[in-house]
Amino acid sequence: MSKLLRHILMVATPVLLLLVNVAVAQKATSVTEQKSRVEQYKRDLEKTKREVQELKKQKGSATQRVATLTKQMNLRTSYIAETERKIDLLTIEADKLDKEIDSLALALKHNKEIYAEVVRVAYRNYAANNTTTYLLSSTGISDATHRMVNVRHIAEQRALLAEQIRQQGRRLVSMRQELRTRRTELDSINRSLEQEHRELERDCDEAKQLYDKLSADERRALKEQKRQQKQLEEATKELRKLTDGNKVGKGFSTTSKDLNLPVEGGKAEKIQTNMVKITGTKNSSVRSIYEGKVVRIITDNTNHSTVMIAHGHYVSVYSHLSKISVKEGDVVKRNQSIGTIGIGVDHKGTMSAYMQFMIVNTESNAPVDVMDCFKK
Repeated sequence: MSKLLRHILMVATPVLLLLVNVAVAQKATSVTEQKSRVEQYKRDLEKTKREVQELKKQKGSATQRVATLTKQMNLRTSYIAETERKIDLLTIEADKLDKEIDSLALALKHNKEIYAEVVRVAYRNYAANNTTTYLLSSTGISDATHRMVNVRHIAEQRALLAEQIRQQGRRLVSMRQELRTRRTELDSINRSLEQEHRELERDCDEAKQLYDKLSADERRALKEQKRQQKQLEEATKELRKLTDGNKVGKGFSTTSKDLNLPVEGGKAEKIQTNMVKITGTKNSSVRSIYEGKVVRIITDNTNHSTVMIAHGHYVSVYSHLSKISVKEGDVVKRNQSIGTIGIGVDHKGTMSAYMQFMIVNTESNAPVDVMDCFKK
């Protein structure tokens, strides 16, 4: 057997193995995570779309429609931003895959050339000095054994080279198909993104038209509702550490049913999934829905207060109270009075005695549909 043939196989085999391993594309975890984020925003957006449509059917107040439409625009803007981020990650991944395909194609071409040379060298060697003659020309048993090992090794390496070339070919076909799939996915997402931009423009136009029709009282009510919502959002950022290790009221959960409204004789009206407006009469008592610990009290510049009570890792939030009868750190019982209802212009632009109520899950931040908790 020629030295050239052995040298080609010895050099080609480890290089080929390295090229096959390098060519295997790894999916970025960040892409998977980003897809999950986009899908969550999409679900939230679809839910808000249904709320907007329901308000239109029921001819809900203009302030309600503006508030819900604003929420929809905010969600749509976030969805667009997250989708653009997803497109960037997919583009990077597709470009990387494209480069890997080029590298693998070059490696495959090179290894096919090596294999062709191996076959030519083997044929020339066989024609000039076949295997039998090679073995019989041994100088002794030791030399014959060594020559037999060489023959087997060369045959095994040639077979391995051929199999690895087949694997590379199959991998190249698979990677090209994957790249086509990625490019198709990118095209689809870009078309969807263009549609979302158009929908956002329509939302903005509709919101502006609705807002222009609002009365001065309705605009003030809408501004107040936004302020309260912002206040709650800022306050709830601290709730996780405030409820850490809290055992008081830990029996509360989203499956808790038949709870009394925070306002005796009050009437609940859903504002959004995790928030309701509860109307009552002047000086109506506001009570805790469940046993718990008062973890935060906030008083705004209108002298209305927000009381937050932790029940395990859940927090019930009572906003727009005129007076409060508890302090931070107090442990309260179920149905215990914590203050009185506030008076002001509600989200419909009318003066009334009302409060806003919500429940926050500090472990998952998943919205809790509070209407399901109360006695029907």
